[in-house]
Amino acid sequence: MPVFILRGACRAPDGQIGPPLFEETITAATPSEAIRLANAHDLSTKDERANALWLVDAQGVLHWSLRRADRD
Repeated sequence: MPVFILRGACRAPDGQIGPPLFEETITAATPSEAIRLANAHDLSTKDERANALWLVDAQGVLHWSLRRADRD
């Protein structure tokens, strides 16, 4: 089954995104399933500074991104 990586980082007021503060592996059959699983994650236990989230596949292709404020 394909592997995807959910990452979170701090997005500065000028839009610059810093290095990942956390990475979590998600295994899913399709990108849409991986996105659904990423949205279902409880991020309250992750680094609170992470206000930018994104999901990439094993080749580094971006499949989803979100500003944390849009979710909360």
